[in-house]
Amino acid sequence: MKKIKLIIFLVSIVFQITYTDAIAAEDILKIDKIVIFQIVIFVAAIFILNSILFKPLFQLVDKREQLTTGAIKEANELRKRIDQIIDEYNAKLDEARSEASEERNKIRNDANKAADEIIKKARDQAQKLLNEAKNKLESEKLEKERSIEPEIKSLGRNVASRILEKEL
Repeated sequence: MKKIKLIIFLVSIVFQITYTDAIAAEDILKIDKIVIFQIVIFVAAIFILNSILFKPLFQLVDKREQLTTGAIKEANELRKRIDQIIDEYNAKLDEARSEASEERNKIRNDANKAADEIIKKARDQAQKLLNEAKNKLESEKLEKERSIEPEIKSLGRNVASRILEKEL
């Protein structure tokens, strides 16, 4: 499309020059050798310029466009790959956080179970010590009662004899 526009532009310039020459010659309708010669030169110039200038120029423009388009596509592919890597990283990070949270909860539960077990053992041991102390106190009480029973009887007789003023 660009090539066609350029060729049309050049043709119009040549015809304008030819038209100007024709007006200057005051013979507008007469086509002479100069006009034919100018057309031949113009066509030759188009072919020569096309092969020397326009084709390499258009190839350069096309190549530049392909490179630019290729670079843009490559950049888009890299951006997609980076986004994919970031998504994978975030997924792994979320998974690691989840696993860490589960592990932390497991450790916390294990610690709570161990603490409950230690507290239960301590309570059992305290209850055992309390029962032993009660039993010891009870046995000491009974022993003391047995040991002071004869004294109580003797004091009771003494008190009764003083009250009655007789010996019993």
